[in-house]
Amino acid sequence: MNLEFLPAFVNRLEGFVEIIADDKPSAARKFHKEIINACREIQNFPYKHRKSMYFDDEDIRDLVHKGFVIIYKIEVDTIRVFAFINRNAFSNRTDL
Repeated sequence: MNLEFLPAFVNRLEGFVEIIADDKPSAARKFHKEIINACREIQNFPYKHRKSMYFDDEDIRDLVHKGFVIIYKIEVDTIRVFAFINRNAFSNRTDL
């Protein structure tokens, strides 16, 4: 299966990595590598992770990694990674 990172995911991840890099560049690089590696593992077992709590679709899954949710959609021959959410920041919002 092919793995595709959509721009929304890339932009959110890169934004968070930049925030970390302001304080500790080495931690930012390590975090980025961990997230990408976790995404690559999806290719082996795409249905391993829970059905998304954000979408009512069996083919949309949530990979939870270190307090972050990576949301991806399983299609015929491609897995599209499209969202990156900081669970703590999202759950603390009062304007939802």
